Amino acid sequence: MFQILTTLLLEVQLSTASALFTVEVPQQLYIVEYRSNVSMECRFPVNGSLNLGLLTVVWEQKRQGKSKEVYTLRGGKAFPSSQHHDYIGRAAVLCSELKLGRVILHINSVKITDAGSYLCLIDYQGVDYKYITLEVKASYRRINTKVIRKAGEDKFAFMCQSEGFPLAEVFWQNEKNISLSRSANTTYVLTTDGLYNVTSTLTFKPNTTENYSCVFWNKEVGGETAAHISTSALISTDHSGQKSLILFIVLTCVIVAVLASALVIFQTRKLFRNWRPQKDRRRKLNPNQKDKKRDDFETQTEALHLSTVTASRDTGSVDL
Repeated sequence: MFQILTTLLLEVQLSTASALFTVEVPQQLYIVEYRSNVSMECRFPVNGSLNLGLLTVVWEQKRQGKSKEVYTLRGGKAFPSSQHHDYIGRAAVLCSELKLGRVILHINSVKITDAGSYLCLIDYQGVDYKYITLEVKASYRRINTKVIRKAGEDKFAFMCQSEGFPLAEVFWQNEKNISLSRSANTTYVLTTDGLYNVTSTLTFKPNTTENYSCVFWNKEVGGETAAHISTSALISTDHSGQKSLILFIVLTCVIVAVLASALVIFQTRKLFRNWRPQKDRRRKLNPNQKDKKRDDFETQTEALHLSTVTASRDTGSVDL
């Protein structure tokens, strides 16, 4: 409210002071890219050395019937408390240029909402003001593409998405420049940054002899951006997907087979390790069993030998 009253009072003084004091602008229209920086300038007569104590500068934005205080300087001092929150930390006046009669407003990282008319009002041994127009554009420079195959159908959905400002039109065509826009579905939403998020989808049955393009046309900016896709790439991508699936299945089977073999080997070794301790345990429980069998074998052998000798002797005595 205070700012509005101040502006009105200053405007009343123009009737008597405008002939002696005039604000000029070297450029009335500024067109800048979204998120870039801009410096807007207005000039006033210094008439010798500048007395900052007598200088008042007001920059104010007017957009859609609403006003925002961008920057205010009184007596060589800034008044950040009255600055609109949209410009805090982004807008400032270059004080080093004031002594030359140049009032330069610098705005960092320009937003879409920064567009509008800017009032440059100067009170210094007289009062005058001028308006400067700021336009902000955001080109649809980057187009994100995505290809989706329709389940159970021999068709593909080609999707293009991009952000920009103002709202762009999307055109579709094949390599023969035949328009396909009627078959496309285009929608858009407005982001929190004031940009248009535009998405356009074309559903078609691919032909190996044709390529397709989506074109974003920004009429107000006078620029266009296009994205292209080859149907042969679609088919090769589809085949590569099938090959990848087959390769995945084969690798899975190989891994399962290796794991099964490893499990069999592990179980076999486990059984073998369990069998050895049992055998050693039996040996410990019957330590003389092997020796006893050996003795029995030797005894039987000796008895057989004795019986054979006796029989030989008996046979020899009969012959005599």
